[in-house]
Amino acid sequence: MKITALSSCCVDLYPELNEVYVGGNSLNFATQCKLSGIANVSVIGALGNDKYADLIENHLDKREIDRSRLYRVDSPTASNKIFIDKYGDRYFKADSWQGGAFDRFRLSESDFSQLESQDIVAMPAGDPNLDLFLKRRKKEQLVVIDFLDYHPIEFIENRINDIDISFLSAKEEMFDDLKVVADKSGKMIVATLGARGSVAFYKEKCYRMDALQVEEVVDTTGCGDAYQAAFVIEWYKSKNIKQAMYKGSCAAAKVLLFKGGVE
Repeated sequence: MKITALSSCCVDLYPELNEVYVGGNSLNFATQCKLSGIANVSVIGALGNDKYADLIENHLDKREIDRSRLYRVDSPTASNKIFIDKYGDRYFKADSWQGGAFDRFRLSESDFSQLESQDIVAMPAGDPNLDLFLKRRKKEQLVVIDFLDYHPIEFIENRINDIDISFLSAKEEMFDDLKVVADKSGKMIVATLGARGSVAFYKEKCYRMDALQVEEVVDTTGCGDAYQAAFVIEWYKSKNIKQAMYKGSCAAAKVLLFKGGVE
């Protein structure tokens, strides 16, 4: 199994704690893939020429994640300011996200050639390369897109025919619309609900999974990325949705126990 995550590798800044952790959807996803026992995992994207890039590269090397296509550019490494409430839930402020190298990065022809050999490709919907990649994806691949919590249903609906699994942080009132989109397209949509678990819509069925309880929630950062990676790997292997949801829940529960998206 060959997996590539692109192209969000950043640092998570915790101003109230004066701490810095490596993170980003793609780095978190790739890390969970390695923790799930997948040998061939890579990231594609861009970093700046700064100390934050060094932290990210060191993490990827330690986890033996291929970063041969993680480039250095003359823009700051992307960063995200994260704040945590008394319940361990993360939240952001208006100026939290600074895209830097992430916003600037564009896939090259060489990158696209490399992607052709991958079995699974995962990326966040905010990636500037999203639409071009979806046009050029291979039908044999499993393509996974994280729509987070700020893309409208219309944005998902306009792209879902080229996506195999769509993830998003959702609310109960969105379920009817999500089911309509999933049923019409025949594609899978998985809604994560934090402490209320997750719901998957696929082939006119709805599947629910409770979140696993932990003794204390330290930080919710990265738990969705871990869920997605563990879910996707199990789904790729078994095509069992309930088992995939359980694997995702287990991975997410572990991430809740420490600060940052990866341990």
